[in-house]
Amino acid sequence: MIIIINGSLGVGKSSVSKAIHRRFEKSVYLDGDHIGYVHPFEIYDEARIDHLYRTLALLVSFHQENGYANFVINYVFESPESLQKLLDLLRPLDPAVHVYWLTCDPEEQEQRIRSRNRDQLGWELDRFVELGQIQAQAAQQGFIGIQMDTSGLTAGKAAAKIWQDIFG
Repeated sequence: MIIIINGSLGVGKSSVSKAIHRRFEKSVYLDGDHIGYVHPFEIYDEARIDHLYRTLALLVSFHQENGYANFVINYVFESPESLQKLLDLLRPLDPAVHVYWLTCDPEEQEQRIRSRNRDQLGWELDRFVELGQIQAQAAQQGFIGIQMDTSGLTAGKAAAKIWQDIFG
C-alpha cells in the first residue's frame, strides 16, 4: 500500500505522514522535499520533478524487493497532472494507492509556520498562501487527493482519521 500526503507548507504533511508511518508494523516514509533536494534547486523545473518522481518509484521498488510493502510519501502537488505523473509510476508497483490533500485554517497554518522558527519565515508565509490558492484551484480542475482539514487536529488525530478512512 502507498499513502501519499499532499498539502501546502505548515499544513502538517510531514508530521501526519510520520504518524501514519508509525501506525504500520513495517513501512517506509519518503519525504519528497528531502529526496528531491538537489542543487541547484528550481521549484518549477520539470526535469527536477521528473527526476524526483522516478527516484521515488525506484525507492519504492527497491524497498519492496527488500520486504517492505507499505509506504507513506509526502510532497506538494500543485496540479492533478503532476500528481498523476507520480501515480503512473507508482501504480504498476502497487495498485493500492491512497492520496490525501491536507488543508487547514489559514490563521492556524500561519501559527504553525511561525512556530518552526526557520530562517526563511517571510518566504514560507508568502508561499503557503500562494500554494493554498494554487491547490484550491487545482482541486477544482481534477484530483489532488481526498481533502482533509487538519484545523484543530494534532498530527496523531489527523493520521487516525486517514487510517480510519483507509482501514475502516
